[in-house]
Amino acid sequence: MPEQFIARLIQDLDAAVLIRGFATVIPVVGAESIGAPSLDTDIDDADWTIELGIGDEGTSLAFGKRNLTPHPLGKLAKCSKDLLASAALSVESIIRQRLLFKFGVAEEKAFMTGSGSGRPLGIFTASDSGITTTQDISTDNTTTEITCDGLINCLYALTAPWLASGRLRWIFHRDAVKAIRKLKDGNGQYLWQPGMTADRPSTILDVPYLMSEYAPNTFTSGKYVGIVGDFAYYWIADSMTVEIQRLIELYAATNQVGFIGRLRVDGMPVLSTAFARVTLG
Repeated sequence: MPEQFIARLIQDLDAAVLIRGFATVIPVVGAESIGAPSLDTDIDDADWTIELGIGDEGTSLAFGKRNLTPHPLGKLAKCSKDLLASAALSVESIIRQRLLFKFGVAEEKAFMTGSGSGRPLGIFTASDSGITTTQDISTDNTTTEITCDGLINCLYALTAPWLASGRLRWIFHRDAVKAIRKLKDGNGQYLWQPGMTADRPSTILDVPYLMSEYAPNTFTSGKYVGIVGDFAYYWIADSMTVEIQRLIELYAATNQVGFIGRLRVDGMPVLSTAFARVTLG
């Protein structure tokens, strides 16, 4: 009797890809890139003067530009024609779904830690074009551990307008959240305050948090282990959504069908002061 396939796929749970859901996504249409002017340095405060006075000249005003150029991302998958024809499940649909998810993973990794060279610039990458080192907060953290005081210092490195934003979020790896949940006060009581209802999510210092498998989780001196900010100021430029091409003849000699996935995307933090990074001492 030939082997019987059942209509059930055995697979691990997919890790969440987060940033695209909170970022500002801009389609790039009819151009190779997008550019946006930025106010890099503001003019000085106005001066108290007399009726005919004009105050001192403000010389600090400076403009810049943020430029995003979508980069190509691709992947090839092949599958036996016999399996495509005989499986109880739609193997082609599974391959397409897996390609879509893996493109999301590649994006997420780049949005987190990408170098900005031939790929997006990540939120955990120090750069004058993205989030600068002035937003790295290590005070009161040790070389191997996050502390409650260190988290407070990081959150309040943001100015009052950002702290009032309802869009603020933390991002940590689950290893960092595990460590934070173990923090205790002087009486040995846990500092963690979980959300008790669906409309009141769990928070860290009253700010909702997200867990990502792709956030850094190396707990050594000088490393990033978390970030807080308004992720609407992470911009994503899409010039092509995922396109999947079916190749029937190319792999006919091996009785296979190929599937090529392609997209073009770029991303970067566009305002350094909208973020603060948790850094170990």
